[in-house]
Amino acid sequence: MRHHDQKKVVSLYGVTKSFELGRSTIGALQDVSIDADAGEMTGLVGPSGSGKTTILNLVGALDHPTAGRVIVAGHELNALDRDSLAYFRNRTVGFVFQNFNLIPVLTTLENVLLPSQIGRSDESEILLLERACHLLDRVGLAAQMNQPVNRLSGGQMQRVSVARALMNQPKVILADEPTANLDHATSEKVLELLKALCVEEHAAVLVATHDPAVLPYCSRIIRLRDGLIVESADTRA
Repeated sequence: MRHHDQKKVVSLYGVTKSFELGRSTIGALQDVSIDADAGEMTGLVGPSGSGKTTILNLVGALDHPTAGRVIVAGHELNALDRDSLAYFRNRTVGFVFQNFNLIPVLTTLENVLLPSQIGRSDESEILLLERACHLLDRVGLAAQMNQPVNRLSGGQMQRVSVARALMNQPKVILADEPTANLDHATSEKVLELLKALCVEEHAAVLVATHDPAVLPYCSRIIRLRDGLIVESADTRA
């Protein structure tokens, strides 16, 4: 059995994921092994159906592999029960979605605070409020903290979702097509922010994307096709 490198925040070892569709078996991933480090962005690139989102779902404990090991922040996900997986998702993983997935009737601040309230944090309300305000200041939205999010622009909404993803100080950020609904200039601002915050928060960021503009921000680029890794490139000098 291969030993997990404690320096890696995310490790997939020989992961296969299959789905049953009628009498057919669909292979979403085939013997995939990848690593992701703290403070760095890893880009998952490939056409639709290549396995990008499946990897995010496995790392985020939204699904489980058919075979292989998924280890995130020292947790062997196959060994966790249902309650432990729910706690893991809330405490260890932050999610940034293509469509933002914010609660429109809540304010910007309330949306950022939401993960800490769902997870019943042991921290005091004052400390949680201070962290939420700090994150909103960091993403440039301190002045909008009391506005309903449905009055924000798309770029502002995505920045709120980045702040929300970081609220519980997760070890991993999973971003699924985070620039898909943004124009080029706004995409660049969000990517610069996401990269800077992943370094500051010492979190590993995995980005599934079709957008080539994402790639210069990534320390590692993994290209997938038909559930297989066809290229893995370290872009660090």
